[in-house]
Amino acid sequence: MEDLTRPEVVADPYPWYAALRDRSPVFGYTDWPPGTVPGQDPPVRAWALLGYEQVAAAARDHETFSSAAFQGASSAPTLVLVNQDEPEHGPLRKLVSRAFTPRRVRELRPVMRAIADELVARLPENADFDVVEALASELPTRVMIALLGLPAETCARLKRWSNAFMLSADLDPAERMRSNAEMVEFFREFVAERGRRRERGERGADDLVEALFEAELDGRRLDESEIWRFCFTLVVAGSETTTYFAANAVDALLRRPELYARLRRERELLPRLLDEVLRLSGPAQRLFRVATRDVRVGHAEIKRGDWVALFYAAANHDPREFPEPGELRLDRPNAGRHLTFGLGVHYCLGGPLALLEVEVLVDALLDHFATLVPGAAPRVPQTATLLQHSAVRLPARGTRSALGIEERNLATVREVFARFGAGDVPGILELLDPEVRIEFYGPEEVPYAGTFDGLAQARRFFETVLSRVEIVRFEPQEMFARGDKVVVTGELELVALPNRRPIASDFAHVITLRDGRWLRFRDFMNTAVAQSAFAAV
Repeated sequence: MEDLTRPEVVADPYPWYAALRDRSPVFGYTDWPPGTVPGQDPPVRAWALLGYEQVAAAARDHETFSSAAFQGASSAPTLVLVNQDEPEHGPLRKLVSRAFTPRRVRELRPVMRAIADELVARLPENADFDVVEALASELPTRVMIALLGLPAETCARLKRWSNAFMLSADLDPAERMRSNAEMVEFFREFVAERGRRRERGERGADDLVEALFEAELDGRRLDESEIWRFCFTLVVAGSETTTYFAANAVDALLRRPELYARLRRERELLPRLLDEVLRLSGPAQRLFRVATRDVRVGHAEIKRGDWVALFYAAANHDPREFPEPGELRLDRPNAGRHLTFGLGVHYCLGGPLALLEVEVLVDALLDHFATLVPGAAPRVPQTATLLQHSAVRLPARGTRSALGIEERNLATVREVFARFGAGDVPGILELLDPEVRIEFYGPEEVPYAGTFDGLAQARRFFETVLSRVEIVRFEPQEMFARGDKVVVTGELELVALPNRRPIASDFAHVITLRDGRWLRFRDFMNTAVAQSAFAAV
């Protein structure tokens, strides 16, 4: 088990997982949890769980396998939610979720896309660039700055703090301790200053920190300590892992140029790609737990107080769950059952944010580059910690894309959808032809049914939709272009306001474009479902 921490094994641990899986649980894995300080804190010696069923069962059983029990023995700052169990975890997660909502994440999409376009536009053509440095590490930190309302100049510090906390930076104990202390002090003071402004009657921008102050559930609000701890938890648990997730997604395409070409034509395959990347090379390899009672797992008698390492990455390569686990397959029917985001009460709250960031980044690359291939310099794997699996240097080069009319039209349709999901009506209008016509086919009970001509009526249509429904899921599944027309089919889930009735339906859109702008938009969905939802409004 000691071999698992060797640099060459960290670079490619999957053959080692395969060799150990049939013996799981295996005792003797020795390593450091995130946030601890090698040389200051002692390593832990743990049982390693490597099979899918064992890891999934332990992840679900938070009462037996505690995330909180080990925190007191470490010098690491406590991560909100990550290092908490019931009964504290559930109510706190619900309260945080009042602020960190799916809608808030969706509303970041235009911001993400603007950042991604800016980063990709800087890249050279037909010359090497480093995917990690130029793209994968930049987007998540800049998104965190936008999400939390942090000063733009903190970008470099966020990267450094995350690297130190997640053990992927080679620092001596004193440097790592200073980094952790500096991060804690920054977020404590940042949130305290927000609190002082609120006491003076001032309100900041509509960012997540402000929303965390406002969040309330059953009369309870978050205190400042919970808010700043959640902020730094989001940064260290989200920035670094999303960086490596993004790098792994691009790496998967660099290794498969035929897949890159296919995705440029069939963007609806992107969610499948990302699920497979998370399963095949999810950056989070393992997390620690502590047993709260004696428990038998397979052949092993795990005692109360024993450390247990849940190897999510090994579970994701278990051939009993995922046949041909080393192959990236877009037709894998159960790819979504990967454990990279965890399972049970500790399922990753920031998973949707990470997925959206990487989707937007890959989408921008597909738009800007007709081809993308490995660069001349070698790929350099991350070898500092088994916590994360990825590359620290990923050279690539590509040829710029001159979008044809059909590709341009598809890009416009995707951008309108993204702005719609973010509630950005002015942004949508920028992409519509002045003579646009919108036709929504439905009964009169549906408040946005009818025909809408011109930009003023188009504004009324979109504002009516967004004021009368809450978008739970809007998922285009097939999208193809023929000349000046784009056809989109998919599924959606809405909630009719104010009666909170759900609407679940498939849909079809037929969109005609002129000079890259929407000229005619025809919307078809299950009108009987919509009629029923709005009938008593």
